[in-house]
Amino acid sequence: MKKYLPIILGADENAYGCARQFYEIDGTRSVLLCARPLSATDHSSILYRYVVNDLDRPSVFAVTLLKAVREAKSLAEEVLVVPCSDYYARLLSDNKDVLSKWIDSPILSENVLKRINGKVAFSKLCEEIGLSHPKTVIGTPSELLHAETGLEYPIVLKPANSNSFEYLHLGLEGKKKVYFCKDRASLNRALEGMITSGYGDKAVLQQYIGGDERQYRVVNSYSDKSGRVRLIGVGRPLLEYSDERMIGNYAAVRCINDRELSDTVKDALEGIGYVGFANFDVKIDPESGEYIFLELNPRQGRSSYYMSGMKAGLMRELYEDIVLGKPYSGVRYAEGEAIW
Repeated sequence: MKKYLPIILGADENAYGCARQFYEIDGTRSVLLCARPLSATDHSSILYRYVVNDLDRPSVFAVTLLKAVREAKSLAEEVLVVPCSDYYARLLSDNKDVLSKWIDSPILSENVLKRINGKVAFSKLCEEIGLSHPKTVIGTPSELLHAETGLEYPIVLKPANSNSFEYLHLGLEGKKKVYFCKDRASLNRALEGMITSGYGDKAVLQQYIGGDERQYRVVNSYSDKSGRVRLIGVGRPLLEYSDERMIGNYAAVRCINDRELSDTVKDALEGIGYVGFANFDVKIDPESGEYIFLELNPRQGRSSYYMSGMKAGLMRELYEDIVLGKPYSGVRYAEGEAIW
């Protein structure tokens, strides 16, 4: 069997879940590269964490990761690189040409990433491939401040890319990933805050989809370098973090069987030539019962360890594909009963 070494980009719960999966396979300890230490990996003995100042700056990232991969290749035949944020996935794609000479892990092409990265691109993609999506209005905060949106309140306001370098480093008091605006006054306050802070990128207004937590679904998958979905699993979020900075991050997920949703996601990913890990946020419209696709993240979800409860870990799928060279034998559905 080939000797391998995982390099995980990040230090949050997502990174810990990935490292834990590799450790559960055969006791392998992953290398974590991160820009700042986070509590989820502060005291873990199953990984080696290295904090690199300014790792989230493109020039620092490129030099650091290439050096790490080269050093890892002197110790192992295969190096598995796993991004744990949209931003690291973007930087990984930017350096695909160089890194592909050293690693076999699937890396998204720039063309595919452009079609999915950020709320604006994803909205257009849904229209192109026929996925239901909330009614959306796009513009700069200044443009949206006085615009007639045609949307009914409550309205959801989001930066076009909450994981962009600009937004992550924006000095905005009370900064959120998602703003729920119950009326025009609350919408204007949020937009004015963006304008005052100097945010100049696009923002997205969306019609809020009603219903409670029972309508939410999360989908995670792994696609090989040929764009074939090998593993997919659906979860129903039971509990979200209450901290406004963590909106959309799940603290508890129940694994469920939903073959219809799984096949819809599988067909969409294979149709656009997607590779690597994917994470969808979905809500079921309580009136029509249809799936409303809210977001596609180019990495596994922060709570994706839930799939391990069904003996179907995403990191194991990557390991079996790249390290063991397991041939493709069709999609595997992570179905069963488990709670993360």
